[in-house]
Amino acid sequence: MGRVVIETKKLKEMLKNVRHAISKELFRPVFTGILLESDKKELSMVTCDGYKLFKSVSEVMEGNKFKVVVPLFSIPKEADDNTIIETRKGFVKFDFGSVKQIYKIIEGEFIDYKPLLIRENKFSIIFDSKYLKEALTNSQGRVQLYFCGDRDAVIIEDTLNKNNQKLVLPIAKPY
Repeated sequence: MGRVVIETKKLKEMLKNVRHAISKELFRPVFTGILLESDKKELSMVTCDGYKLFKSVSEVMEGNKFKVVVPLFSIPKEADDNTIIETRKGFVKFDFGSVKQIYKIIEGEFIDYKPLLIRENKFSIIFDSKYLKEALTNSQGRVQLYFCGDRDAVIIEDTLNKNNQKLVLPIAKPY
């Protein structure tokens, strides 16, 4: 049996962060759900639709280790400040206080995502997400990123419309 207690606002933020990579393709059932993984101190949510993989992590107030795939769930407006998540015998229970939800755990092995997120010897840049969102809003499909050094800028070009304006994102200084 697994159990965690987490602040509901943190759970809501995590769900918001990962929900866009949940698959609608029923032939891969584990991709239609959310991998919930607790290591006693943190709860991770991971989703993958076969193309995108999203992960969100938050500290928990208390808990023990578990790893299950659950269907997409909703958090009721009348939820308490803290949520208790319990797993047992093929089911997961979300206790939001006055509202309790029980779901059947999705059977199957989730993708081994951890090697995909290793950051060793990788080139990275930092820029304001607001600019990235603005740059991608007008794209019509795939985009190509051009890196102009590690301290200058990133140019985004729409690959379907080469005549489209190239958008430049300034690179921020590390925190």
